[in-house]
Amino acid sequence: MRKLFVLLAVAMGLASAQFSAETLKPSLAVVGGTQGFGLEVSWHCLLFQPPVGEVRPALDLAYTVSGEVNGAFLFRYLYPVAEGLKAGVGLGVAIPRFRFGDTRFYFRADAEYDLKAATGAPLFLGGDFGLAGNTLAAQIKLGYRF
Repeated sequence: MRKLFVLLAVAMGLASAQFSAETLKPSLAVVGGTQGFGLEVSWHCLLFQPPVGEVRPALDLAYTVSGEVNGAFLFRYLYPVAEGLKAGVGLGVAIPRFRFGDTRFYFRADAEYDLKAATGAPLFLGGDFGLAGNTLAAQIKLGYRF
């Protein structure tokens, strides 16, 4: 059942991402949190925009200093809170240690602050807090959006 859920979630995300491939935004971030410290590569694109906020499918892949690869695929709703600050929630699947047999339902709340106005570069500071199955997943990240 889990494999079917993962396959369905990935297929829906890839299908939706094709509609907005021109807005595909990759990012690279240094992360630290409950799953360790390392680097995260992420891709997301605009799926649709309700009257306030935006809905984005996102694929996150992280490599920790302990040698583990973690992945997550989710749909995120981001809401503009203040200038440069967005907060939101995401719902999807997490794949710890990149073992599809360990796939877990993933819910998270996250926030991102755009540092471009302060630094002149497309940097961001973000954090997220959530549950991957019955496991707490939280991290802070500093990244660069291409």
